[in-house]
Amino acid sequence: MPKHFPHIFTVKLSALLVCAVFSACGPRFDDAAELQKQGRFLKAAGEYAHFAGKNPSDPHTPDALLRSARIYSLELGLCERSRPLLERLARNYPAFKIPAPDFRRIFICPDYFPAANGSAWTYGDTQTSGRNARQELDIVSERKGVSEALYSLYAGTDLVTRQKRSYSFSDLSFYENQGGFKTNILEYPLEKGKTWRSRGAEGELEFRVEGTGLKIIVAAGEYDNCVKVRRRMQGNPAWIYEYYAPWTGKVLTAVAGPGYENRVTELLKYEEKKR
Repeated sequence: MPKHFPHIFTVKLSALLVCAVFSACGPRFDDAAELQKQGRFLKAAGEYAHFAGKNPSDPHTPDALLRSARIYSLELGLCERSRPLLERLARNYPAFKIPAPDFRRIFICPDYFPAANGSAWTYGDTQTSGRNARQELDIVSERKGVSEALYSLYAGTDLVTRQKRSYSFSDLSFYENQGGFKTNILEYPLEKGKTWRSRGAEGELEFRVEGTGLKIIVAAGEYDNCVKVRRRMQGNPAWIYEYYAPWTGKVLTAVAGPGYENRVTELLKYEEKKR
């Protein structure tokens, strides 16, 4: 027997005793919770996921998966990491019920129309950067899943009209309610080629996601990973393109038809006001 064997054995035995007494040899749910409490979100999300992977039968594992997905999505905006965790949770732990609003907030990532209380958008005509025409949309309240908004249209400095609107989700559909019409303007997940139908003030509408992952430059700045949605009245030879940026909302509107596309309005400013 080598002379150093007793020393190695003692060290290994001591390490095993430390693991047994302090449970320090593997990921712990409480450690992840403490990291989350400290605001160390990236580390906490990773620890929750690591715990779930190492302890599939632990009663805390479904909650760990949910917490990890929630942090990645809502705190960090790392959507590509949150969705697989939710899918794993739904597949492996079907008895664990995720509240629908909670699931939607995590799954809809990125959010292409963050209609939170205090959000405000200012749009202007592209030709004069808003000097001739300007639109303002302000979310003034949020209650029971419905965001109430005030829409204002200006010609120069003169107020032309002011209307109330509201926004809400139903399952994975995002609706705009105005003038007595509840229109499904976004149908998640937003993937290229996806189509749906709805009804608006102009009549029966056909929607189609024409592009994803686009870079759009407007007066308010440069936006990556945008989606391009075609909004077309049934039977009309022309249509509207609406471009949405993640965590911002609509940034550009264009009128289009066979062989042409012209910008009409674009985002001048977006604010997330303190609640």
